[in-house]
Amino acid sequence: MDQIAAMRTFIKVVECQSFTKAANQLGISVAMASKLMQQLEESLATRLLSRTTRQVNPTEAGQFYYQRSLALLAELEETHSQLTHHNQQPNGTLKLSVPMDFGYLHLSPALPLFRQRFPDLKLDIEYSDRRVALVEEGFDLALRIGHLSDSSLVARQLATIRVELCASPAYLARKGRPEKPEDLKQHDCLIYTLTQPEWHFKRGNEQQSIRPQGPLRANNGVALTRAACDDQGIILQPTFIVGEALRSGQLVSLLPDWDKGDVGLYAVYPHRRFVSAKVRCFIEFVQERYLAPQQWDKPA
Repeated sequence: MDQIAAMRTFIKVVECQSFTKAANQLGISVAMASKLMQQLEESLATRLLSRTTRQVNPTEAGQFYYQRSLALLAELEETHSQLTHHNQQPNGTLKLSVPMDFGYLHLSPALPLFRQRFPDLKLDIEYSDRRVALVEEGFDLALRIGHLSDSSLVARQLATIRVELCASPAYLARKGRPEKPEDLKQHDCLIYTLTQPEWHFKRGNEQQSIRPQGPLRANNGVALTRAACDDQGIILQPTFIVGEALRSGQLVSLLPDWDKGDVGLYAVYPHRRFVSAKVRCFIEFVQERYLAPQQWDKPA
C-alpha cells in the first residue's frame, strides 16, 4: 500500500463524503479509492469510515486519523516545497472561485503580472457569484465580497471596500437630488438582488434604513452601474464597481454626510495547519495590490 496515496484518498473521501466524488477529484477510479481505504483500515486494524447508501462519514477513530493526516501531509508538502524550490516558487494548479464583477474588473487585468511572477503555477478560475462548496468541489481558494456567515472554513480579510450611493448628473437634473435617506423613497432606485433588501445609512449616532423601490432589479452590479450611467436611477454599489464612473463624472456621489457602510474582500479556504505555497502567494498578491482603500477608486 502507498501510505501517502492512502492518506490523501482518505482525506478526500472524508471531505467529499463520497468515494465517487473523491475519486473524480483525485483522478483515480472508484475501485482504486475503495481498495486504498480497505488496505488502510486493514493496516491500522481500525474502522475509519462508516458507509451508508447516501454518504460516507468518519468514525471517531477516523476523525482523529483525519486531523492527524491533514497536519502530516501539509507539513510534508511544505517541507518538499522548501527543499525542491529554493526560491519558493509555487507550482501545480490553483483552482479559484472569484466573484463575477470583481474578477472581470480587477482580477483579470492583474493576471498577466501574476503569471509573470509565478510562471510555474497554472490557474483554473471560475468566475461566478454562487457560493461554491470549496471542499466538495475541489477548490483551493475563493475570493468573497460581503459579510460572511460562520463556517468551518478559514476567512482572511484582505481589504475593506467602501459602498457609494450615486446617480448620473442627467438623472439628478430630471428628478432632483436627494438630501436625506428618506428622500430616496421618491426616486427610481436600481436594486441589487444579492444583498439585503434594505439600504442602511448612518450619521453619527443617527441611523436610518429604507427599502428602495424602482424600475430595475438585477443580480449584477456592472449592469446596474451601466443603467445608472444611462440616467435610469440611483444605485448603491461598492467602489470597486462604480469607482471609474465616479472618477470620470458619469456618476456623482449622493448623501456625502451619511455613511453607507462597507464590505470586506475575503480569501476563504479550507482549514489547514499549513497553507500551501500556491494559496499563500495568491493571497499575498491580492492583498498587496488592493489593500489600500484608494485602489478601489481607480481601475486595476
